[in-house]
Amino acid sequence: MKKMSPFQKLMLASMSLLLTGMPASHAAETRTVLQSNENKPVVVETLSSSLKGTVVSIDYTTRFVKLKDAKGNMIIIEAGPDVSRLKEIKVKDIVKVDYLESTAFVVQSADKYVASAEGTQSVIVRNKTKKPSGEKTHTEVITATVVSIKPEKRIIVLKGPEGNQIKVNIAPDVTNLGNIKKGDNLVVTMTRSIALSVTKPK
Repeated sequence: MKKMSPFQKLMLASMSLLLTGMPASHAAETRTVLQSNENKPVVVETLSSSLKGTVVSIDYTTRFVKLKDAKGNMIIIEAGPDVSRLKEIKVKDIVKVDYLESTAFVVQSADKYVASAEGTQSVIVRNKTKKPSGEKTHTEVITATVVSIKPEKRIIVLKGPEGNQIKVNIAPDVTNLGNIKKGDNLVVTMTRSIALSVTKPK
């Protein structure tokens, strides 16, 4: 799969200013609209999901694990390279996966913006348990510049990190649009966390 550019990620993330979002199956979604100290919009969206199942089969070469949940549904997951103790997972083990995704949109004046905040960071914690367990958190910060805004039409034009421009329709729940000015920065912080635990059957 081709890696997304910063502009593509920004475009995808900015859709949250347009859509309030539809919760996915087995997931819970929340959306909070706030105001910054500058009375500029702040939008925070979170999506959480969890999965628990019994290992039915596992292929250590392809790293695909088939699970059966409490309702009898079969689910196939791929253990990424960060799962370093894959061969310790056996058939009939219990696997639990918790996923949390958070996206924050903060509008800042040009003189308040801190360029050093941009970039990506990943943190991996591996627990010293009998079976594999741990957590990986990935954070990415992308910034766009406000090219123009029409508060009455709820339309904003943003310029991404690569100079590309996108037009975004702002959701009805976002207020104080009149305080967004040309040259302001939209700082998008995307955080994804996934926790995995494996236990023996009781």
